[in-house]
Amino acid sequence: MPMARRRQFDDGFPTWPANGAGMSIPALIPRLILSAACLILLAASISGGDVVVVKTGTASQRASVEWAIGRFSDAGMVLPRIIVEFPGRDLSGCDGAPGRSYLDQSPIVIKMCWNDRFILLHEFAHVWEANNVFASKHRPFMAIRLNVESWASRDVEWELRGREHAANVIAWGLLVDPISVSDTYPNDPASMTAAFKILTDRVPLHDGGSGVQIPDKSLFQGRSNPRLELGR
Repeated sequence: MPMARRRQFDDGFPTWPANGAGMSIPALIPRLILSAACLILLAASISGGDVVVVKTGTASQRASVEWAIGRFSDAGMVLPRIIVEFPGRDLSGCDGAPGRSYLDQSPIVIKMCWNDRFILLHEFAHVWEANNVFASKHRPFMAIRLNVESWASRDVEWELRGREHAANVIAWGLLVDPISVSDTYPNDPASMTAAFKILTDRVPLHDGGSGVQIPDKSLFQGRSNPRLELGR
């Protein structure tokens, strides 16, 4: 049986007759293997594998990013494509904040001026929330939080935005050892766990705990979240 003739297109990739007409079974095997490989790669891309790119980071900073990605992965929370940059300890590099996520860019960019793992999780949480938390969850979430006036309006203070509460709650839920989160309340373990479940349909990666782990602030002397005597 004669071999089917290949056709070459402008993109440089050869094509074969769609139904494999004129091809022997041995000749079809490489084609089937290639198709299977393409499907595997496509599935990996869809699942979020290798989508975070780190720029201008030290080995320690890259390790922190890998750790944060691992926490989301452990929770089954898939992240979209993200570029992470470490412009230095001067907050002007992050528009005046210890860390900032730029959700309107494609791909999304996160800038980190402090090497604080909780803040890093907080910024990743902004990205995950923007891509996974539907508007139908905003009101139920805000109803169990204190002093929330808007989901994301820049016309209200940072601690009055539901989006910032959400990022703190998600970051808290993905820690190895929980800390008492300041500025957004309530922050007792039961309230934080309930809020985390509303946003993610999951339970936190820890049991709520009673101890507090100070966030890593070794490189940029970032502020930690001090332990509070009473959650509120």
